Amino acid sequence: MPNVTLDIERRVAISLAVGRYLRSADRFNDASKDFTGACRSLRKQLGADQRFVVQVDFKHYLVTSDRDGNFDIESIASL
Repeated sequence: MPNVTLDIERRVAISLAVGRYLRSADRFNDASKDFTGACRSLRKQLGADQRFVVQVDFKHYLVTSDRDGNFDIESIASL
């Protein structure tokens, strides 16, 4: 690794960028765990070969699942 001398402004900028990256990585990992948990819970609740409409936050969604536990949620305009 080359020996590069950085001025104070550059070091501060790099430190801030590294800090932002690390905080973002933590939020991403937390969101990923939450998403994975939500998918597991939904698979457990759905069962196999389902197709129905749900309303969430005044919006309608078509929910389908297959026999392998895969599911899809599609936004629909209205009923």
